[in-house]
Amino acid sequence: MKVTFRVLLVALVMMLTAGQAKAGDFFYGLTADGANFWFMIPQTPVYFLNSLIGGGNAGQSIDWLRVKDDQGKIKVRQGKYFGFKAKDLFGDFGVGATFGYQPKFSVFGIYVNGGYHFKQFDMQPDRSLNAMEKYRLPSWTAGVGVRLTPIVSMLEDSGWSPIIELGTNYNQVFSVKAPYGNDVDQFGKGFTTRISAGVRFTDEDNAYSISLGFELPHYNYFNKDFTTADGLQPYKNIDAKAYSVSLKMSTEF
Repeated sequence: MKVTFRVLLVALVMMLTAGQAKAGDFFYGLTADGANFWFMIPQTPVYFLNSLIGGGNAGQSIDWLRVKDDQGKIKVRQGKYFGFKAKDLFGDFGVGATFGYQPKFSVFGIYVNGGYHFKQFDMQPDRSLNAMEKYRLPSWTAGVGVRLTPIVSMLEDSGWSPIIELGTNYNQVFSVKAPYGNDVDQFGKGFTTRISAGVRFTDEDNAYSISLGFELPHYNYFNKDFTTADGLQPYKNIDAKAYSVSLKMSTEF
C-alpha cells in the first residue's frame, strides 16, 4: 500500500510541475453525503462553507450493505430513506474534501480526496437468536483518481464533452460499537474502486462537471477470522459488501 500511494503522489507532483499551472486549472471543495432523502438539511452548513472558501464541489450518495451466509440473505435494517427520525437522518452520512487538477481543455485530470463516514445499522448475525444486534461504525477514507475528457475537441467547439472517472479509496473503521465488543478487528478494511461517467461543460470563465458513479468494494465488510474471547467466530460464514452510488458535481476555477 505504501508503494502504491508513493507512486500516485509522485505522479501528481509531476503533473503539477510539468507545466505552468493556473488558478483556473483546479477544482476543490467540501462534500457531504447521506443515504436519506432529507439529508439535504444537515448538508446546508457544508454548502455554506463551500461558498466561503470559494469551492465548487458537491455530492450525494446512497450506500447499502448486502449480507448473506450459507443459508441465504441476512436481515439488515439500515434506516428508512424517507424517515425523519434521528436514526434515519444520521444513520449513514459522511463529510469530506476533494482537491483536483485539470486544465480547462486538457484530456487528463487527477484528484485526491479524504473524509469521515458514519454508519449504523441493525443486523441478525445469529439466526438461532430472534434478535437484531446494533452496529455503529465511524470510518475514515482517503483516495485518488483520474478524470478523462476523451473528446476534448467537443469541449472547445460545443462547450460540453463526456467524461470518465476512475478512482480508488482506502477505508478503515475506528471506535466501533458492536455486539461482540468494540474491537475494530471485527470488520474488514481495504480498497474500493469508483467508476463514473458524466458530462463536462465550459463557458468563458469556468468549467463544470457532473458525474454518476458506482463504488465497488474489494474486501469483506466483516472479518471472517475474528475470534471472540470465548472462541466464537461470529462472521466465519458471512459474506458482506458495502456498495455505493453517488452523484458528484464540481466547478473548476
